[in-house]
Amino acid sequence: MNTLMPVKRTSIKLAMYMFIALVCTVLIGNSIWQMWKTHDMAMRAGDVAAGNLAQAMAQHSGDTLKAVDAAIISVMDRLEQDASYMQQREKLTLSLKREMDNLPQLKFMTAIDGDGKVMASSSPDFTQISELERDNFTYHQTHTEGKWYISKSAKVIQDGSWVFLMSRRLNQKNGDYAGIVLAHIDVDYLLKYFNSINLGKKGSIAMLADDGTLVLRRPLIVGALGKKYINSPIFREQIAATSSGTFTTVSKIDRIERIVGYSRLEQFPLIAVAALSREEVLEGWRSSVIVQIIGNAVLIIILLIFGGVIVRQFERQLQAAAKLSQLSAIIDSSEDAIIGESLDGIITSWNAGAEKLFGYRADEVLDRSSKRLYADGDVIASSARLSSIVKGERVNHFEVTGLRKNGEKIQLSVAMSPVHDGDQNVIAASTIARDITERKQMDNMKAAFISTVSHELRTPITSIRGALGLLESGALTELSPKALQLVRIAHNNSKRLTGLVNDILDMEKITSGHMRFEIQRVDLTALALQAIEANTGYAQERQTSYILTEYPKSAWVMGDTDRIMQVFANLLSNAAKYSPEHEQIEIRLKYRDDIFKIEVEDHGAGIPEEFRPRIFGKFAQAEEHGEKNLGGAGLGLNITKNLVETMGGSIGFESEPGVRTVFWFTLPAAAQRGGDL
Repeated sequence: MNTLMPVKRTSIKLAMYMFIALVCTVLIGNSIWQMWKTHDMAMRAGDVAAGNLAQAMAQHSGDTLKAVDAAIISVMDRLEQDASYMQQREKLTLSLKREMDNLPQLKFMTAIDGDGKVMASSSPDFTQISELERDNFTYHQTHTEGKWYISKSAKVIQDGSWVFLMSRRLNQKNGDYAGIVLAHIDVDYLLKYFNSINLGKKGSIAMLADDGTLVLRRPLIVGALGKKYINSPIFREQIAATSSGTFTTVSKIDRIERIVGYSRLEQFPLIAVAALSREEVLEGWRSSVIVQIIGNAVLIIILLIFGGVIVRQFERQLQAAAKLSQLSAIIDSSEDAIIGESLDGIITSWNAGAEKLFGYRADEVLDRSSKRLYADGDVIASSARLSSIVKGERVNHFEVTGLRKNGEKIQLSVAMSPVHDGDQNVIAASTIARDITERKQMDNMKAAFISTVSHELRTPITSIRGALGLLESGALTELSPKALQLVRIAHNNSKRLTGLVNDILDMEKITSGHMRFEIQRVDLTALALQAIEANTGYAQERQTSYILTEYPKSAWVMGDTDRIMQVFANLLSNAAKYSPEHEQIEIRLKYRDDIFKIEVEDHGAGIPEEFRPRIFGKFAQAEEHGEKNLGGAGLGLNITKNLVETMGGSIGFESEPGVRTVFWFTLPAAAQRGGDL
């Protein structure tokens, strides 16, 4: 049976994946057919749109030109009926202006005689014809049968606007050439209408003459205006052959593929052309295709995931069971006590390590309170940490006194972690306890040894320091300069050794809990001034000075006077060590939220980033600042931190390399702590 299980699982997988492959094939085939169908519909819609736009342009342009032609004919009738009109410039000008008033599509109208001179114009600036008008003048001079002539569009030099010209021939009574009546049609007037048509960003419009001449185009390409496309296969076989239609082509001007619609004007030899970018026509189709592809891809992925989930579910259950068995074996084989607790302190699990450590069998402690595992003095502490677990906080190692089944007390290092359910809610606690009784005994022996050695060293060092001090002062005998220098070096080193012994003794007292504190109400401002005065000599040796720049008249705090002075001494001496010569060290006292904050600022090299996490640790050496060792064993800041925190305050620093360093500590105001003492 075990041999057949893998074969069955493989068969299930194969059948599921074959089914999914079939469904995916159907989906992909249907998507391809839908894409082809909607593409064809989009192209047909583009053809219809281009054709409709061209017809609308042709209708609008035809109506515009009809109105202009009617105005030209009206002026010509007056001139042909009354020959004296040609000599009456003011009267003729008035007639031209009257026709202009009703035609916003015109820039101006002009009458030109058979010699090419301006008889009259609605524009006072137009006094002689240019190359633009000469094209129309020459055409009518050589074509007696022509009704009208429409030129290509061009730029007017005077105001920079674009126009194209429409004109008719004037004849004398005997049929000889008498000149032309000319209208300058404003291209912008037509474009206002054309621009209201949605052609897209890459669409274009154009107007062609019957002979293939490009009259106007937008977007404007100046070099193409006036060019004849009569020999173009598209013009010859498509545009010139029928009155309207559509086709697809790639423009030789800008290389864009467009769907082109064209329509011939009814009364004029012009053809309106509207072109839509094929890319923009298919833009909506592409969007729908992308949505369809994404939808099908998501569906295929869901199918794959669904099939995979079903096949793997059984395997996961087996793996979970194996992992649970392995985890249980690891817990049972651990030398540490691993205990599960409910949130109200009831023991729910008990490993072999716990049985060995406490002496209880599992059936003796399960479903019972964990308070029996701790000595009376530490039950409350354990319960308080369980309250932190309820909040989802991890409790790092803390030390308590444990209680064995036989009543023997043991020293424990305990860590507690919250246990979460699938919704990340805290449902239980996991406790790991380790016996540190032997280690604590070793620590106590080490502390006792250090204390003994330090005490034994203090008396001879004090005697040596006193004797060297007398020799240095010259009270006993006068020494040679070389001997005096050696005595001075020895005296300084004895001072350092005394400080080291004192620091070690302080560390031992703090660690063992034997350092005495007499907490009382003291004036921090007065202590700061005393500390400055007491340490001024040391600052002068370093060629610097202290200044109290900001402080209240009185700052009453709760603390131990001697310990506060010791904190001041450590911070002030450190600032003097690392401050440049002739730079003042600033001390500030600030009050906020029932807390007094003391700041000591120097302008030395600052504290490197890599040294900052260890600066309050034991034996952190000042030479790590990148400077020479200026003395000390690296215990001062660690001792200072312990003193401040024991008095209920906090300590920290801020540093800008090469600019400044500020060490600060806080103490509670007397009003806050007064009720507790």
